[in-house]
Amino acid sequence: MNPLLDDILKDWGERIFRAPVRARVGKRTVTHFRTHHSPPELKQVGSARIRSTLSRTTGKAPEVMVKISGGGKGMRHIKAHFDYISRNGMLELENEDGEIIAGREALRDLRDEWKCGQYGIPEEAQHKEAFNVVLSMPPGTDRDSVTHAARAFARTEFGDNHAYVFTAHDDEQHPHVHLCVKALGLDGTRLNPRKVDLQRWREQFAEALRERGITANATPRTARAVVQRPEKQAVQHMRRREGARETAVEHGLPGQVQDNFSAKKRAAHAYGQIARALAKSESADRQLALDITRYVAQMPVFSALRRRGQEPGQTRPEHTEKTSVLARTEIPDRSR
Repeated sequence: MNPLLDDILKDWGERIFRAPVRARVGKRTVTHFRTHHSPPELKQVGSARIRSTLSRTTGKAPEVMVKISGGGKGMRHIKAHFDYISRNGMLELENEDGEIIAGREALRDLRDEWKCGQYGIPEEAQHKEAFNVVLSMPPGTDRDSVTHAARAFARTEFGDNHAYVFTAHDDEQHPHVHLCVKALGLDGTRLNPRKVDLQRWREQFAEALRERGITANATPRTARAVVQRPEKQAVQHMRRREGARETAVEHGLPGQVQDNFSAKKRAAHAYGQIARALAKSESADRQLALDITRYVAQMPVFSALRRRGQEPGQTRPEHTEKTSVLARTEIPDRSR
């Protein structure tokens, strides 16, 4: 074990992949008492987490997807979502206690339980009383493993404080699970997910998948130097209706190439710092350093930068971040 190398991995690695959320979050309950909530910790932390994440990233492991697809403002909206994810009672739902809800009568009982249970939920509300979460993996992933991983994720993240139900859908190529979580917890605190929470959810879900033998990664877009924002679902529907991708551009909606590359270049610089440190270590670390170098060379941000330099009226930059990162690394290729 090399403490200096571990410190370098942790320092620069957390600039790429972000440090795990560990802080205790203070919240006020509906009864105005203050309580503290500690987010669940990942099982792998520190330099070990960075090493394994680097290995998966350079190996281009499939990325998990966790998104909030909406939320119910009142019981009327929540009931409609229950009907949608259960296909009007045709699919089984599972709750936080592992109980199976099947059939329209059981679905009505579930609605009444959420509506009249602790704190209760009105038919109409001004804020979200439930969050609809989708967890998915690319086509070809074992569907049962995705469902089991989603169950483990929901139990770890919400099981102690929030009521929820979930079900798996098999009607699309990519296996995915719909999870509906009650916003108001048993302790009176309200679920209020932010960007950092979504990243933690992705990492928890990916960890649950790996425990079931599925290779899965959960890196931020900047770690992969992705220069194109994913289209929102509304834009995709608009394109299908109007039959033209230009629709998104005309309306100024996401889906266009971003103009700011600074975060991606900072990630590339951090990769270079890690690669140089690993290159001075043992054989396995030198191979990982070489993998990082090759991965950085293929980053989409650099081809985008080259295109920008070739646009009319612009001069091609003499030096790009790719050159500075890779030239300074100077890692010999020992794979030949």
